[in-house]
Amino acid sequence: MTDLTSRVCVWCSSTEDIAEFRGEPRCGRCRTAEQTIAAAREFVGLYGLRPLGGSLASEDEEEHEHRVAAREARALLNQIRSHTPPRAKSRAGQRVATRTATTAPKASTKAPATSTQHDTSGVTRPDRAELMSRAKNLLAQLAEIEERLAIAQKDSGLSGKAKASDLTAKRDSVLRTLAALEKANRALEPA
Repeated sequence: MTDLTSRVCVWCSSTEDIAEFRGEPRCGRCRTAEQTIAAAREFVGLYGLRPLGGSLASEDEEEHEHRVAAREARALLNQIRSHTPPRAKSRAGQRVATRTATTAPKASTKAPATSTQHDTSGVTRPDRAELMSRAKNLLAQLAEIEERLAIAQKDSGLSGKAKASDLTAKRDSVLRTLAALEKANRALEPA
């Protein structure tokens, strides 16, 4: 028995050139547009560039071509969409609703003015050994980032600049985390 719904594009309801694409029946026009967008996302991700959408500003002609092609493909997909499926409540929306429902009663109660060692949220503070273990892992990660950064800085092209920028941001994040661990370690010391 054949499924008649699989012979219709789920996006534009076309019945021409239907093939499976990402687990759904899609027509050739929709598949091409989706592949154009995917190629642009891959290019942007590969070089650590700003995500698609918004402005077409770019430092390089190839990046500009990808951004323009992705924008045109997205516009085509939006234009030919036959119907908007009913939106199911996303997991993030469910989490927010659950979080607000569970925190609403707590908002009315007063929190104690002084903090204690025992956290009322059920989260336990790490001990000194755990902090040292995390710090050692972060130091190893920092050394690896520094090595990769030195290599990336030697590359003067667009990809080298993007990698260097990404690695610099990662290094800064690791350094902030190390500083937070040091602060936590100092908080464990007796006064």
